[in-house]
Amino acid sequence: MSSASKTPRKAVRPAKRKPAKRRPVPYEKVAKLWALKKTIPEIAKAIGRVGEGDDPYHSLRVILCHMHKGYKGKSGKIVKLPHRVSQKTLRLATTAGKKASA
Repeated sequence: MSSASKTPRKAVRPAKRKPAKRRPVPYEKVAKLWALKKTIPEIAKAIGRVGEGDDPYHSLRVILCHMHKGYKGKSGKIVKLPHRVSQKTLRLATTAGKKASA
């Protein structure tokens, strides 16, 4: 049997990368800094969540949105992070955002 008639061997596949693990969010530290009226860049630097690219504070803003809706505190109960603006301003901003996306 000639070597041309044999089926070619398949190349070995490279090993798959393991997926990146999520880093835990320091909710208590963020809440404490938020209460001290720290800015978003200051909080992001303090917890090590400054990214790269056009929007380096995106991850922190997402964390804050989740915390405004509610997160589990030390005692295990759901705690909501207070907004820094009035309810009226918040309602108007939400309405404007929904209108712009439609």
